[in-house]
Amino acid sequence: MSKPFEIRAAGQKGTTEILIYGDIGDSWSDESVQAADFVRDLQQVQADTLDVRINSYGGAISDAIAIYNALRRHPAKVNVEIDGVAVSAASLITMAGDSISMAENALMMIHAPWNLAAGNAKEHRRVADMLDKFADAMTSAYAGRLGADTTKQWLSDGEDHWLTASQALELGLVDEIGAALDIAASLPPKQRFTIPEAIMPKTDSTKSDPNLVKQAEGAVLARIQARNNELMPIFNHLAGKPGIAEIKERVLADPSISADQARAMMLDELGKGAESINQVGAQDQATWGNNSHHKDFKDAAVDAMLQRAGISVDNPHPAANDLRGRSVLNIAETMIGHRGSTFLGGASPSEIVQAAMTTSDFPDLLSGVANKSLMLGYEREPASHRIWTRSVEVNDFKPVNRVALSEAPGLLEIPEHGAYKEGSLSDRAESYQLKTYGRIMKLTRQAIINDDLGGFTRIPLAFGASAARLEADKVYGLLMSNPNMSDNFALFSAEHNNLAGTGAPLSVPTLSAARMAMRTQTGANDGYLNIVPTFLIVPAAMESEAMVLLANEHFERVVDGDALRSGLAWVKQLELVVDPRLDADSTAAWYLAGSNSQIDTFEIAHLDGWKYVFTEDRQKFEDDSYEVKARLDFACQAIDWVGMYKNPGQ
Repeated sequence: MSKPFEIRAAGQKGTTEILIYGDIGDSWSDESVQAADFVRDLQQVQADTLDVRINSYGGAISDAIAIYNALRRHPAKVNVEIDGVAVSAASLITMAGDSISMAENALMMIHAPWNLAAGNAKEHRRVADMLDKFADAMTSAYAGRLGADTTKQWLSDGEDHWLTASQALELGLVDEIGAALDIAASLPPKQRFTIPEAIMPKTDSTKSDPNLVKQAEGAVLARIQARNNELMPIFNHLAGKPGIAEIKERVLADPSISADQARAMMLDELGKGAESINQVGAQDQATWGNNSHHKDFKDAAVDAMLQRAGISVDNPHPAANDLRGRSVLNIAETMIGHRGSTFLGGASPSEIVQAAMTTSDFPDLLSGVANKSLMLGYEREPASHRIWTRSVEVNDFKPVNRVALSEAPGLLEIPEHGAYKEGSLSDRAESYQLKTYGRIMKLTRQAIINDDLGGFTRIPLAFGASAARLEADKVYGLLMSNPNMSDNFALFSAEHNNLAGTGAPLSVPTLSAARMAMRTQTGANDGYLNIVPTFLIVPAAMESEAMVLLANEHFERVVDGDALRSGLAWVKQLELVVDPRLDADSTAAWYLAGSNSQIDTFEIAHLDGWKYVFTEDRQKFEDDSYEVKARLDFACQAIDWVGMYKNPGQ
């Protein structure tokens, strides 16, 4: 069989045979009978008689009810034959038959609906109420044959009511008993088995007694069913876990595997890749970090401590919420426990902190909190200079020489059979050198005991923001100082054709004049660079004026004619950059800058591999303190003037 149920034409004209050989409605299994599939296929069947053969351990009662109702609705006569077992939900489907036949060695089992539940008392009461409703829905299916009183008892007493064919016949659940079937042939392909010789009674002639064989087969089926009843809730609960589906398939196909052995197999599978929290040799500092449990706890604790301090964290560790209620002292004690140590009889806060600080992991946690807080402060501080400058990393603190893109030699025509001529960069280059900036903060033992999160969250956050502001101070300070370039002319000067001769307010005409100046800039070989302005940089005093100028409404109000409006659409595409540092120099001056993808303008540099702003930490034995050092290795420099323009304003 290729699927758990099959609808096919029978030998007798007008009869369709339906085989239900699989679990009912377990959506995680590829070999289960789904109600939606079954009902859809059944609706296409036009037959006078349906011969439904069942061999199923049951499954989801909701699917079973849907299949039962679909069979009852079908206009054909429904004959049900139990080939092997009709257990739980499968026995409900059996009741859809107008006539029911049961193989002599088959088994039926009826019990109350059940489910797994997790949660508080309210949730358990909700599940119980739902199960009662399912029991009510099932009652009418059984009651016509079993009787209302017996049905009500069996669907509420919590017992599994196993029935042989003769018992089912006596109770009226089946109409007749058929010939005993070959057990192997009647079970699904992956559940076929042979009766172990150890339980097969033999006659003196060593030939099996047919009656004893039938009894043994029934006993084996009952034993397997009891084992499966015990294991199926576990399989269902672990559905989707790697390797569990394969174990289920193996167990159901092999009757010799006991429930205990199956549980051991599942535990072994679930344990693959697991790590001991307290590893052998865990006291050795080198083992910390080799265990993913330790790292997970540290990462979660870092995010939890930041959140407790009121600092939002993007994509926090999933376990951070579980640790938010813990104090720093409690986290320290937990990390000591990860080392395999405990404080029998309790310990004072001072002893806990002292013990935690002698390991590498708790200081590593504090460092992680400080470093992440520092980076958050750095990244979230409004820093407009990052928008229009280019960021690079350099290898060391030696002077760095940057040759501008505009200094690259032009290409020359090569005549046929001609030789390529060597070009060279000009000697002009702008240079800069990294400088180091930093501060130290100290966390006392008392701060840790007092759960003073501000000591290692808020302070590093402020340090990070301070580092970002320092960078902006340097960049805009350089811009406003109008430094001399390597050609000994000021960055903005008439010689560089990037300074308005007469200052003028920000307007479409003055912007157009600035754009023309940038478009007509030439490189080392006097070729036009055709630089397109991308950024409009203004002081805070001009922010509103610039926003109005760049807004669509401006063109509708002050520019006449559709053609002219279209020609000035480039103004709307400028990206506005506002920084209050510029106000200290002038509240009227404004700047244009090109994109660093087209031309060099300003460059900011950090030391390679140090993530911009960085922390280092150490313990101080002298006063039981813990120090964190924030460090920024930084430099900035104007690389070329052709991509920049200044109008002093009025």
